[in-house]
Amino acid sequence: MTHHVKATREIPVASADLWQTVRQMTGVEDWYPGLSRESEVLEEDGTEPRRNCLMQDGGVLKERILLRDDLTRTFVYAIDSHPLPAKNVVGTIRIDDIGDGGSHVTWSANMALDLKSADQIAAMVTGMYEAGLASLEAYHRDSQVA
Repeated sequence: MTHHVKATREIPVASADLWQTVRQMTGVEDWYPGLSRESEVLEEDGTEPRRNCLMQDGGVLKERILLRDDLTRTFVYAIDSHPLPAKNVVGTIRIDDIGDGGSHVTWSANMALDLKSADQIAAMVTGMYEAGLASLEAYHRDSQVA
């Protein structure tokens, strides 16, 4: 059964600045908690660029980048291999300008989950996205101070 998870956050950083961080194929480990080293980029210039992200617990996320749209500041990816009990995972990060140098960021995903563990896994992924958005904000706040 397909489940939809979503986390949102208003971040007091210009949408163009946030987008420059999110749209990159590398450097995710600089702002996303739980990744241990630089992403390995495969076929960056292909129609569906790919990257592997190594998690601190040793797990690997193998991603295909489906869309990086500079106009709408939308990043869509499929996770083809991961340690979670989920299938057909497609995530989206969208950054909307809300004026006065602020942004509304939405991180969502659709995924097939087993009914027995769906609520638990959905809550865990939502928490991961919330932590990622908080970390993205902190990364930009800290880089402005430095």
